[in-house]
Amino acid sequence: MIEYAWDHAVISDHLYHDVKHKCNFSEKHPSHGCRNSLRQYFSVYRIIDMYSLYSPRCVSSNFSNGRERPLIHGNLAPQLLSKFAGWHRRPAGYDPCASDYTEIYMNRPAVQQALHANVTKIPYPWTHCSDSITFWSDAPQSILPIIKKLIAGGIRIWVYSGDTDGRIPVTATRYTLNKLGLKTIEEWSPWYHGKQVAGWTIVYDGLTFVTIRGAGHQVPTFKPRQSLSFIKRFLENKKLPSEASLVLSFLFLFFILFFLVGLTGSKIIIITTSLFSPIG
Repeated sequence: MIEYAWDHAVISDHLYHDVKHKCNFSEKHPSHGCRNSLRQYFSVYRIIDMYSLYSPRCVSSNFSNGRERPLIHGNLAPQLLSKFAGWHRRPAGYDPCASDYTEIYMNRPAVQQALHANVTKIPYPWTHCSDSITFWSDAPQSILPIIKKLIAGGIRIWVYSGDTDGRIPVTATRYTLNKLGLKTIEEWSPWYHGKQVAGWTIVYDGLTFVTIRGAGHQVPTFKPRQSLSFIKRFLENKKLPSEASLVLSFLFLFFILFFLVGLTGSKIIIITTSLFSPIG
């Protein structure tokens, strides 16, 4: 997270080196200097969306109250970075205020009654992410042993990451996957959607890693078409569209058009004009 923020010009060189020098994220009780550096780091995400670096924030005055909370709760590691209050703001795609609308809607008595929710009449409002989650400490420190077990069992695994997500950045995922030491079957290469590069992929022995270009944390929210494309390929156990597949598709189309020339003559000009017109 820290390296990704620095690499994407979110934090300064000084703050980057400060966090790297003062913080040991394996410690249960980080130093005072580490806490101060992390507060500076997290303060940046009060003004931009960590879940999608290049998407707009919700700036409606209707939802501005009550958000200025302490940046770090508690002192437990390795969940230290999970104590940031900004985690409660979920990304909302094209409308950055959508999560706020949802929160208001879900707290309407009529809505809760229709959903048979809050039948015990809990006094506090529903929220996307309760503060109680900051005290959650029963998660494994690493999921790598789980992934290894699944691979050994022959389970097909795809790991995907939006490349503008600052919460679980693509850099951190790549570092993590490299620790598995898997043999590379197919080298890093682009995959396509609609004749445009949709992201990049690398195929390991037992695992495929996919990035989605321009997507934030909740990939389908930001890139729905590309998401549908790669999820469909996963379910069908097919490879992602590559440059080679595009060339083959073009050659096949050219062959069909060439064949149609003999049947329709000059009328084929109308077909080729529509098929090869620029796509916006």
